[in-house]
Amino acid sequence: MSLPANGANMKNMISTTLLFLAMLCPLQTQAGEQSTGVFFDKKDIPRFRQLFATHPLFAEIRKQMDTTDRARERTFLRSEVRLNDHLYDISRVGNLAQQMALLYLYTGDQDAAALAQECVETLMRFPKWDYFLEGGTEVVGLQRAPNSAMAVALVIEALGDRIPPAKRDVWLTTMAEKGTEPCFRAVYGMRYPDRVKGWTMDTTSTYFTHRPLDRGISLARWPIILNTINLKAIPASVLALSALTYRNYLGETEKTRRWLEQAIYSVGTFRDIYARDGSYDEGVSYAHYTTLHLIQAVEGLQRCGVGDLTDMLNWQGYQHYLLEMTLATRDDPTAAVNFSDAGPGGHASVSFWIARHTRDCQAQWFGQKLAVTRDIWSVVYYDSTVTAETPPPAAHLWRSDLDWIVGRTGYGVEDLVVAMRSGGPSNHEHADRNSIILKCFGERLVVDPMRPPYSFKDPAWKMRLTAGHSAVLIDGQGHQYVDGHEGTNASQARASIIRRGERKACMFWTSDATPAYQLVLPDVQSVTRTVVMITTFPAAVVIDKVIKKTTASRIQARFYAYNSDDKGSVSANDTGFKMKRPAAHLDGWSMTDAGVGYSTAEPDIPRELARKYPYVDVSTTRPEKEICLVTVLLPTAGDGPDGKVEITRDANVYTANIMAGMASVRIRVMDTGTVPEFEVLEKH
Repeated sequence: MSLPANGANMKNMISTTLLFLAMLCPLQTQAGEQSTGVFFDKKDIPRFRQLFATHPLFAEIRKQMDTTDRARERTFLRSEVRLNDHLYDISRVGNLAQQMALLYLYTGDQDAAALAQECVETLMRFPKWDYFLEGGTEVVGLQRAPNSAMAVALVIEALGDRIPPAKRDVWLTTMAEKGTEPCFRAVYGMRYPDRVKGWTMDTTSTYFTHRPLDRGISLARWPIILNTINLKAIPASVLALSALTYRNYLGETEKTRRWLEQAIYSVGTFRDIYARDGSYDEGVSYAHYTTLHLIQAVEGLQRCGVGDLTDMLNWQGYQHYLLEMTLATRDDPTAAVNFSDAGPGGHASVSFWIARHTRDCQAQWFGQKLAVTRDIWSVVYYDSTVTAETPPPAAHLWRSDLDWIVGRTGYGVEDLVVAMRSGGPSNHEHADRNSIILKCFGERLVVDPMRPPYSFKDPAWKMRLTAGHSAVLIDGQGHQYVDGHEGTNASQARASIIRRGERKACMFWTSDATPAYQLVLPDVQSVTRTVVMITTFPAAVVIDKVIKKTTASRIQARFYAYNSDDKGSVSANDTGFKMKRPAAHLDGWSMTDAGVGYSTAEPDIPRELARKYPYVDVSTTRPEKEICLVTVLLPTAGDGPDGKVEITRDANVYTANIMAGMASVRIRVMDTGTVPEFEVLEKH
């Protein structure tokens, strides 16, 4: 099948240019010949084996890969695997195949190679490799089919001559039918959504047995929604990798040309999905998932002489984004700022590849010191000739092109970090504009709850709403969000950083979330949140300014405590509130001319989850059309003596005297307009 031209589409023009350049490169066209590997070069295998066997960096992954219960996995493959289970079983088989293939690559372990082959033979038995269909019959490869095709391609390359040619060719033919073509179908549909016959979930799969609450999700707009998110990265990447593997062994055909044209186009579109500074809007965990797949495709395409996309992204900027999203604590030194659905942060493979590709010494340091894991691909991408360089520890303010902002006194466990989610909509987002996260003295003290359910039918889904975040409610209501019927897709809510800077003794910024709130509260005239981070000692002042057009309202500034490990608590009285953790606590005081009260509660979700998310509401006690609420947050290490804060108001000027030990500052907040002004004075 030939793809129709679309000369009006600039991205198609880019794709056409890349293909023209590819024609200038020597292509492998003779069946059975391999000029080089898709995933690695054979000459590097001795280096991989030495690194894996001896380097301290890979001690943990050595243990993890070598202690797999292979007897248990063989029992699963031979008698327990369900050939219509596309959520768990096919994923388990594909992941095990990749793990064992790389273990053989790194060690020469013959039994690992045999288990990898058995995994592929098991994949061959699955009638379908994914649980999405187009037109009710044709498989669309979004995650499971790409992962399975990746497994087949990697096992073939890693095991090499161990696989008889006849068997290898059968695997490749099946991979093309059940994996490569479904990957093509997925990204082709994203490229031309008007040509999609309709995506649905396969009811013969066990998917809904595992996730019955997902019944009712509409996939009608998924070709459009998925075109700019992580679920395009894996089919686009594996389309390239599996097509290149197929071509290396069975020769170039019309199919491989069609697959590679689409793969180069789809991978290339990510240059417009990442921000110019390298930031990625689905958060750091989805960023790693996406970026690793892109790197694998970029590597394969370049190595096989098909196209050079190695500079398609701001790789060093992406690495800086990972660094600035770190949130090191005593319990988890690799923790990350968890805006939206973000889980744990970057893994070592991507940072090591960036270090190798750009000679970025801080990327090497991140992979060695702050990466969540040295994952199974990190050995392939590690270059020991790049020196690791620790980033400067100085206090600074970072604003990404996404309008996410983080202030920090350093990258250490004890440092103060305050992060705010401003900016526009994105996949996997929450109704979290102007929400804040605060960490200090090795503890998360003010948080956004971690990873609410994806299904809108789950009662805990409401934690995605503004009420589930450390943000502002107006008469108990937050800003606009989706209803969940299409999944975790983007809302229409927007906020923006309208000022930021550094002054003596402080860093500051203001985010305007008015457009997000006006979508559901048309009477809102302005909603801004200003954060002033004190750098003389750890403290933060939060200034919430809400203006209504015609009707007076009450507001609530909500602050969640961290209790995912059952070690946190929150309390309040008439004068303020306290959040306690084992290694630190935080005290809060507020002032407003609309009166202020403090109350603690848990969200209205099932009790076993609700207890994980205690919060305090700082609420105005009477409605006003214009409210300025000033809240001082003062963290203290351990069980040390509390600091002291005195807040007074004289007309439209709020004065807060903040004392911590022998140090003190005075901050004056002038409520003179839409965005209050302030000044910070050090006291000696």
